[in-house]
Amino acid sequence: MKPEEYNETETKLKLLEDIHRATSKNFRDMVQLLIAVISLSDKFLGGHLKRVAEMSREFALQCNYDKDIREMLYFSALLHDIGKVGMPEHIITGNPEIFSKDDRAVYAKHPLIGEKIINSAYNLKRISGIIRSHHEHFNGTGFPDELKGEAIPFGARVIHLLSDFDSYIFKKGLSLKETKAAIINKTSSKYDPSLVEEFSTLIDKKLKSFEKKSHTIPIQSLQPGMFLKTDIILKNGLLLLPRGIILNSGMLTKLSSFSGFIDDRAKRVEVIY
Repeated sequence: MKPEEYNETETKLKLLEDIHRATSKNFRDMVQLLIAVISLSDKFLGGHLKRVAEMSREFALQCNYDKDIREMLYFSALLHDIGKVGMPEHIITGNPEIFSKDDRAVYAKHPLIGEKIINSAYNLKRISGIIRSHHEHFNGTGFPDELKGEAIPFGARVIHLLSDFDSYIFKKGLSLKETKAAIINKTSSKYDPSLVEEFSTLIDKKLKSFEKKSHTIPIQSLQPGMFLKTDIILKNGLLLLPRGIILNSGMLTKLSSFSGFIDDRAKRVEVIY
């Protein structure tokens, strides 16, 4: 290869890398904007999506999944309940086990609505099947397609487990110990047993950290690794960080950039560390 041809090839490769970075950033920005809009319209739903997404990161790292799978799970978790947007508040925040027949019918539509929304965005198409199938049960009794076992997309099996974990705690009010027991009790009927085994280890780690005392501190004193027990909300009502997450450096950078817009009531928060 001649020197000028080599230089031209290098230039084209660099251009492709720049395009890839820009496309990736635009994709991430689009998803984050979408979640911001959801959080503004419904703090409960926004908080649920953000917590499940952060839990997916912790779980994926524990399982040593590669970067591509980690990202797939993270964005699937952020968007898994997008089909609930616009549904009545009692369906979003209520317990499906005690819904009326009519409410159950409405609730059961959200995976299909979510899949349709996600399919309309080219960059999100690969997670549409996860969105559709995140309420399938491992024994085939879920919805909307009654898929069974490994016929359920891997990502959907993970998101189902993580989403239920969050709902047990923040919707049903169970403790961590009670949540672990509920999940183990429904292993093989609702959840993939191999995932539950790994997830139980993660819950045990959280139980150990939760044995520490809680403190109320100013947001300027927050540090990575602290467990947030208070929602952090902006003056315009947007949910910035939801309770129930473990803070990392990225979150604290985001918090710092919004420091002048935080609601006065959220300037002191309760944390465990």
